[in-house]
Order: sequence, then structure tokens, then C-alpha cells
Amino acid sequence: MTAPAVIFVCGRNAVRSPMAEALYRRLVGEGARASSCGVEPAGMADGYMISVMAELGEDLSDFDCRDLADAREDPADLVVCLAADVDAEARAFAEKRGARYALWPIEDPTRADGDRFLKLAAYRAARDAIEARISALGAESA
Repeated sequence: MTAPAVIFVCGRNAVRSPMAEALYRRLVGEGARASSCGVEPAGMADGYMISVMAELGEDLSDFDCRDLADAREDPADLVVCLAADVDAEARAFAEKRGARYALWPIEDPTRADGDRFLKLAAYRAARDAIEARISALGAESA
């Protein structure tokens, strides 16, 4: 079975959704169709996100944040929302597209308190949670 084309949505398209896009492509492999966007995109990708993805060999230093309108032409069998606070907007986006919808509420690592070590730990936890959900999605599709 072919892996679904997925659009990952979060609030700002600066942390969780770019991680998900890259991890989906990494886990699914050649032919993976994934993109990401945010409801209110940030101006640039988050530096901690770039660091924890670089640990896996994924270079997201040139990632451009996009909004829902930017993703309206992207292929989508499934829209995955990673932020519960934008569930309604992401669900409406999926419905307009005629795509299946899933809410994967991943904790926002930008809200982590503490020093650089603690913040990186929060970003790694979010990355690893996203990776686990994508792996489970792959198992469901097989």
C-alpha cells in the first residue's frame, strides 16, 4: 500500500510541523509526499528545532514557514494537526480538501522553561513523540 500524502499543521510552522514533515519523509522513504504549514506562521524556523533535527542528519536550516493558504495545492490524503489549540482551523482545512483528519496533540516545546539543556530535552521529546506517531501511522498503512 502506498503511504498517504500528508500535510502536517501546527500553530506557527516553526517547530512541530516542520519536524513532522522531515521525519515523515525520512521514515517513509522515496516517494513520500509530505508538507507542512501553520495557522499563523512564524517568520523563520526555530533554532532549537533545527538543532535537534540536525542530530538526526536532517538539515532544516533553510526551512520556510508557510500558512494554510500556501499549502492549499499540496497533495493531501491526510491532514495531521499537531497542536490542539488550532484543531478547529486544521479540521476545517482538511474538510475543504476532502482529506482524512487526525489530531496528534504534541506538547509545544517552545513553552519549556529552563536552560538550554532543558529546552533541548523538550524539543527532543516532541521530535521523538512525532516520530513514534509517524511510525505507528506507517504500521497502520501496511
